[in-house]
Amino acid sequence: MTCDVLSEEFVRRFERGVWRELIESAMVEWSPDETTNLYGSGFDGTETEHLRGDPADEIRDYLEGAEPDLSSLIERLGDRAPEAEELGRNWVLSRQRQGAGLWDCGYGPEGDRLHEMAIFYGDILLEISGVEEDCDSWVVRVL
Repeated sequence: MTCDVLSEEFVRRFERGVWRELIESAMVEWSPDETTNLYGSGFDGTETEHLRGDPADEIRDYLEGAEPDLSSLIERLGDRAPEAEELGRNWVLSRQRQGAGLWDCGYGPEGDRLHEMAIFYGDILLEISGVEEDCDSWVVRVL
C-alpha cells in the first residue's frame, strides 16, 4: 500500500483529524461557573477553514518533513496503516504533550520520530469569542 502524504486529499483528511481533536478536547469557559464543550455546540468537525494561516502552514511543514517516515509507516503497515484523520488527531496529542500520541500507537521507530517532530511545533491554542447562547456568533481563532 502506498500513499502520497503530500497529496491534497491526504492533507485535507489530516487537517480534519487535527481540527476534530482540537474541538473535541476544547472546553470554552464563558465564566468561572459555565463551560461548554466546543464539539457539538455548533461545530461538527468539518470546519477546517479555522486552520488557515499559521496552523495550515505548520501542518504542511510537518508533513513535508515527516514524509519519509509517514510513507514508510503506511507502506510497512499496509492495510493496518492509520488513516490520515487518525494521524492528524495523534499529531495534536503529540504536539500538546498529552501523554498519548504518535509514539504510543504501535508505529515503532517511525512513530517515535513522528512524535518528536510534532513536539517541535508546541501547543495549539483556541481563542473563542461571541455570545454564549448563540453558537452561530462564535469566532474561533487558532493560535
